Amino acid sequence: MTDGLVSGAETFSVKVETTPHDLTISFLGVLEAAAERLRCGSLREFLDQVDLIRWSSTITSNVLAQRTGPKLGLLVTAGHEDDLYGGNGEAATVLGTLIDRGHIAGIGEAAADEEVRRAVKSLFDQGIRRVNVSLRGAFPDGSAENRIVGMIRAQYPDHFLGSVPALPAAELTARPDDATRTFCSLINAYVHPSLAATLYRAEETVRSGHGWRGNVLVGHINGGVARIAKTTAFDTIESGPLFGTHACAWYAAARGHDKVLALDVGGTTAKASAVQAGRVVFTSHGELFGIPLRMRLPALRSIALGGGSVARVEAGDGGAAAVRLGPDSMGAAPGPACYGLGGTRATLTDAMVILGVISPTAFLDGRRVLDAGLARQAIDRDVATPLGASTEEAARRVVAAAADAVAGLARAMAAQMSWEPGEATLYAFGGNGPLLATGVAERLGISRVALFGMGSVLSAFGSAISDVVHVYESAVADGADPAALAGELRERAERDLKAEGLDPGSVRYEFEVTDAQGRDARSADTPERALAGLGAQAALIRLTASVGLPGIALAEQKAGSGQPAPNGDRPIPAYHWPDLAGAAVAGPALVDGGSFTWLVDPGWSMSVDAHGDALLKKEGSR
Repeated sequence: MTDGLVSGAETFSVKVETTPHDLTISFLGVLEAAAERLRCGSLREFLDQVDLIRWSSTITSNVLAQRTGPKLGLLVTAGHEDDLYGGNGEAATVLGTLIDRGHIAGIGEAAADEEVRRAVKSLFDQGIRRVNVSLRGAFPDGSAENRIVGMIRAQYPDHFLGSVPALPAAELTARPDDATRTFCSLINAYVHPSLAATLYRAEETVRSGHGWRGNVLVGHINGGVARIAKTTAFDTIESGPLFGTHACAWYAAARGHDKVLALDVGGTTAKASAVQAGRVVFTSHGELFGIPLRMRLPALRSIALGGGSVARVEAGDGGAAAVRLGPDSMGAAPGPACYGLGGTRATLTDAMVILGVISPTAFLDGRRVLDAGLARQAIDRDVATPLGASTEEAARRVVAAAADAVAGLARAMAAQMSWEPGEATLYAFGGNGPLLATGVAERLGISRVALFGMGSVLSAFGSAISDVVHVYESAVADGADPAALAGELRERAERDLKAEGLDPGSVRYEFEVTDAQGRDARSADTPERALAGLGAQAALIRLTASVGLPGIALAEQKAGSGQPAPNGDRPIPAYHWPDLAGAAVAGPALVDGGSFTWLVDPGWSMSVDAHGDALLKKEGSR
């Protein structure tokens, strides 16, 4: 699904089916659904009232999770073709997945032009059509990389069909760590093609096709947004779920929950992140889909598991048959077998339909009726028959395998934070997070779970309440004046924000200075304070410029009846979400909210507040 949140005189969400063959169709579908909800005569009439569009997608995350990017080439300093400047086997996280070892060429530190040309040709002869250049010691001076990229662009200019995009790693990421620069450049090149055409096509469609004059601002992993022209593909990785984490931080601050494990399970991937004292937790050493990076990143972990994940039976520990899920997914098209769109392989969604957790008739408010018969056929063939089990038992095993995997992800996040899982409250969102939440909590010893009325669009809500944020960086080369560099960054920020229609006078600035070891040594609101006392130790200057936008007020709902709804295809009491405002129920129970479903397992109680948000507690806990 593609989710939308519209904030104006009223705040409401919309949800349309994703169109993976052309994501601009579902992007426009969200706008058209919003226009219909507001009874606008046309999409243009609706867009005439729109000041700002912010779009976060999982395009790049899905490419990275499923390893479906293009064939890449890489030039490195000779002797580092196998380790890519990393230690402890770090190169293994990208070799054979993002790039084949045979597509890496080494050149000498003082390589002549002819040596470089031979190395580049050796890559092109293997069908490489995107080249990264990452040389040892290219921070803070990346001139050697730029010289090679200039040679490639001169030999294969972009106005010819045979042009080859080339990227100097130092241009993308200003970091002293050679391995991090290399990995970041590979990630960016790997996910770029899938994102670029979609973003530009979407913006062009609303501008030229419907006369809109604004900017489409793209969500970034740093929690901010920027124009498409100021966005790299790397910027957008995991931005969608990160906005969900920002929403969790907003809720945690309001509720006084100190330690929060935020769990987002969608159709393709599951993410775990952390909130402490009402703030999203960032770390100086993180990873993206198992790839280690020594740079400031949100504390975020991901696995390729979601509602569309393919279920199969494989030999487990000791040779016993075990259910496995993913990393391959049926995606939005053809989707799970129960969609009836041609998908035949068993998925987590098919298992939940068989168990009655997802109602075939209540799905998406009844806009799509799911085929339980096709779900049974897929689970029987792919899981039940290999296990020698009934269809229902096979479906339970699939759901249990999903809960085990997601619990492992959340446990790893807690360990990264040095938390005992039971100390935290679990916040679950995304289409499948609330269906697995209490099962995951049981496995972790967590006694409190929070669910949200906006849970299926929580990332969109997080984007809507977040500030506009831009981050700028500059390496401090020998002889450079750090104060002058900081001033240049501020000038860039003012130009960019003004181009987006924002008042530079309302900007909050934060300058961070990093030393040669990559440590954030100083942070202040002016460059003078940030640089005070560092002198020649300054190696990297980072400027974060942020602008606050009007927030969103959550509307209160009318108190509900608190009574279950008649529904013959559910195995346990099922409630309509609007009927639960201000009510409390005991598990087992299901809650249908049109675009979402919650599952409350036995042994849990749930109270729903006036905004439609829920807090679940394990029986016997305080």
